[in-house]
Amino acid sequence: MKNKFQTVFTLFLVLVVQLTIAQEKTISGTVTDVNGMTMPGVNVSIENTRTGTQTDFDGLYSIKANVGDVLNFSYIGMKVVNRTVGAEDVIDVKMENSAQSLDEVMVVAYGVSNKRSFTGAAETVQSEALTRGSTASFETALQGKVSGINVSTSGQPGGRSNVQIRGIGSINGNTQPLYVLDGVVINTNSNLRAGDNMVGSTSYNPLSTINSEDIKSITVLKDAAASSLYGSRAANGVIIITTKDGKKGETEITLGVETGWSQNLTEEKLINNDQFKGLWIEGQVNQYIQNTENAEFTRVYGDNGLYSNYENQARSDYEGIYGTTNANSDWLDAIYQDGLIRKYNLSARGGGENTSFYVSGNYLDQTGTMIETGLKRYSGRVNLENQAKDWLKLGVNLSVAKSERDAAIIDGSYAGGLNPLYMARVLPPAAPIYDPEGFGGFANLPNDIEKNANPIGLLTVGEYKNTEFRVRGNAYAEFQIIDPLSFKTTFGVDQQAIDETLYDNKVFGAGGGIWNGVLNRVKSEVFQYTVTNILNYNNDFGKHGFDVLLGQESQVSKMNSINVYGYDVLDSELLSASSIGTLWSHTGFSENYSLLSYFSQVSYNFDQKYYLSSSFRRDGSSRFGKDSRWGTFWSLSGAWVATEEDFLDIDGLDYLKFRGSYGTNGNLPPQYYAALAFFETDRKGYGGESGLSYGQLQNPDLSWELSKNFNVGMDVNLFGELNMTINYFHKKTEDLLLNVPVSNTTGFITQLQNFGEMINKGWEFEIGYNPISTEDFSWSTSANLTILDNKITKLRNDIVPTYSSRYGQDPLIIKEGESIYSFYLRDYAGVDPSNGYAQYHVLENGERTGEITTDAQEAGFGIFGDALQDFQGGIFNQLFYKDFTLDFLFTFGLGGKVYDRTAFMRDDDGFAPQYTNTVAQLSPWNPNNTDATVPIRINGNPTFSNDVSTRHLYDSDYLKLKNVKLSYNLPALGNTIKGGSVYLQGDNLFLLTELDGYDPEAIADGVNFFQVPTAKTVLLGIQLQF
Repeated sequence: MKNKFQTVFTLFLVLVVQLTIAQEKTISGTVTDVNGMTMPGVNVSIENTRTGTQTDFDGLYSIKANVGDVLNFSYIGMKVVNRTVGAEDVIDVKMENSAQSLDEVMVVAYGVSNKRSFTGAAETVQSEALTRGSTASFETALQGKVSGINVSTSGQPGGRSNVQIRGIGSINGNTQPLYVLDGVVINTNSNLRAGDNMVGSTSYNPLSTINSEDIKSITVLKDAAASSLYGSRAANGVIIITTKDGKKGETEITLGVETGWSQNLTEEKLINNDQFKGLWIEGQVNQYIQNTENAEFTRVYGDNGLYSNYENQARSDYEGIYGTTNANSDWLDAIYQDGLIRKYNLSARGGGENTSFYVSGNYLDQTGTMIETGLKRYSGRVNLENQAKDWLKLGVNLSVAKSERDAAIIDGSYAGGLNPLYMARVLPPAAPIYDPEGFGGFANLPNDIEKNANPIGLLTVGEYKNTEFRVRGNAYAEFQIIDPLSFKTTFGVDQQAIDETLYDNKVFGAGGGIWNGVLNRVKSEVFQYTVTNILNYNNDFGKHGFDVLLGQESQVSKMNSINVYGYDVLDSELLSASSIGTLWSHTGFSENYSLLSYFSQVSYNFDQKYYLSSSFRRDGSSRFGKDSRWGTFWSLSGAWVATEEDFLDIDGLDYLKFRGSYGTNGNLPPQYYAALAFFETDRKGYGGESGLSYGQLQNPDLSWELSKNFNVGMDVNLFGELNMTINYFHKKTEDLLLNVPVSNTTGFITQLQNFGEMINKGWEFEIGYNPISTEDFSWSTSANLTILDNKITKLRNDIVPTYSSRYGQDPLIIKEGESIYSFYLRDYAGVDPSNGYAQYHVLENGERTGEITTDAQEAGFGIFGDALQDFQGGIFNQLFYKDFTLDFLFTFGLGGKVYDRTAFMRDDDGFAPQYTNTVAQLSPWNPNNTDATVPIRINGNPTFSNDVSTRHLYDSDYLKLKNVKLSYNLPALGNTIKGGSVYLQGDNLFLLTELDGYDPEAIADGVNFFQVPTAKTVLLGIQLQF
């Protein structure tokens, strides 16, 4: 009986083994990212077992598994993918980025951290999102992707961006974040240009020389816990840029090519020649009635004979200026063009046992949507790292770039009436553009317009070029002293050379008339070096974990510039300083700045459940006097991972973390010698003699602006699919840098002093969800919302706009108790139906009295909203179907205002009748059109009905399709091409807003004043991996 049992049992075991062997098989496949690029080093394991492997250099894997087993595919920073083994032998997997992975490594101040242990408020954006924009620099890709950040960008190629993190923290100081490239603070000063004299003096973007294809990730540091290690320069937040590095294995070569075109996103509606003629004649008739008929418009309009006499006289006046032939010029059509974009990128990445490298080269050629504007950029990068010894690691990161920028348009400037964009927007269709007999084939303008103001001739014949050569890099050595203790020393350099030529030709622009050409030549150089030494201790004792950082840093910046400006240009082909016949000025300066710092950070965690962190920094700056040169900045923060508690074991609640922080940061004045008294030398055109003058009043007590930051937040993950982050922040800035009036006996009007306080507070909400995730189809969506409130809480005196001329200044008031960008205006009440004059509500102390007046001088002023959006955010969706990917990003803003200063100058109701070309002036009031919404048109209008008022104030609410991209993953082709993708991408394709003809997202301070339009762009690209 026993033998029978053994025999049956043996047969049973044999059967089980045979069945097991029959079900076990080898599964293989390829793992790629969303762009179709193969992914080496992905962990592939069988769920609930210790069996696993990794993908090789080509993203290939092979593993033995049984039918019904679940394969887990995981990689840091990517979503985990699960696949069940079925009848197939090949399982290919596409991995997506995971913004909420708790193990994701973040680059933070002077080091790295993972999201779980980080106690501050920060967000990371990966490289894939940064390369999808069509602009030359990376920061525009942050708009709508990161909560709390607002990016406004010029429509010009290479134009400067305005980046604000959690509001505006200064009135006269720097409002831009600190930028850190591969651990080294870089110089982002854009003031080294010919700026103040000429038409072409638009600020360039110092970030446009960084190739976004080289960037691995960007971390945005928002609160004090995240940024106070940067001390006196971090009050406006910090943006850390980390470039790509090498890797062990076979060299991976990537080639990318993009080409596309761009047009203006918005269009302005203009009148034609007949409409202009009708308005001009009507305005001239009304002028006669105003002057000779005692403004009895109704009587004259009712007398056909009398009206006809005035109309015939007005028509004769018109033809005396513009002739009898209709030029019907479209000035905007002449100055705008379709832009073209070409971009080529080649990179190689690899390494051996001890050395890894990343090498790249990039060429960008982008023509603007305005004639004679564009950008060419040549850039290269080499990143090397070598494990020289077990205890020593050496590395070098180096980038070289050259940019050539044609930029003859001044964003937001009147430029003495000679800004070509301004002129193209106001010149009438009756003024001819071209004349075969004219200089360069361009026409002089009619007698009632400055003859030398033809903007098309100015741009075409003149030259406005900015060339920048930039070298950024660092070398480092890292010593592993003992296992938990390491020391790293870094030497970083940032060298910048700028050569700018601005030439107004002998006929058009500032060089026209008696000046015989005007030339401005500028050469500037900046050399900045930084030395950073960091001692780091990291160790765990049971459930107790400690991280201690001690650091010392010194930074020196040296800047010099030579500026030659004059007229009577001898040779328009040789635009050197020697070609200037008569000097107006010959100036130069040399400035040095240094910063010495000591800092530390201590972090502690218990059982990866409770986290505490503190930081301290002591900065000494040469920008202040010796008695106020040193400042102290610190932070204290903590976090609690509540889901690690036994009592919080709730189904579906996978992760819950609470955070809190408080600390201080500083903000330096932009001037290197802000606290010092100094003399200036200059050579002026009057007599051509050199002179010495007192340049600045000393203030030995001047110090940094101090920002006190409070932040509380929570991070949540539900059911493994829904991620949420909520932050509340309160940032109080004290000792604001203000130009305070001083006694005239000093020889100066104002002095830079510390006085005033401002608060930025608000909420940030982020949510991410994966509704569908199958083998062939998946959908992920995310959204963010920022609620922001800004208020000036302490101020010595209100800073009120003076409106000293008809063109005045930006209608913004800086007043205690109000937002920094508050609009100070008359309260427009429409058109008086009895006489056509503009009406205003009478205001006293900013409040309506109930009276209405047509006298603008009696109306009074009040505050009518501000430029800052109350709500701002973005909505992103990404869909995958097999090898196709579709993603799109919407951005939006609600609650702000925009003052259209451009309309204020064009909708002048006849004040300057030669500058009328907008449809907004059609159908003005007359006795036969008393329901009109446009005031009566009178040439030389004495009522100033277009003066600053709420007539030109608009809601800045908007919804924009910021980016959309459709891509297809290419399969491997033979042994040469490992994979790749082809894609079609669009930027700024759709805009919904009340502001006609302009993009509210591009207007940083809420005042629209001849901004270069935002470009909508379509790109076709291909990326191949070898």
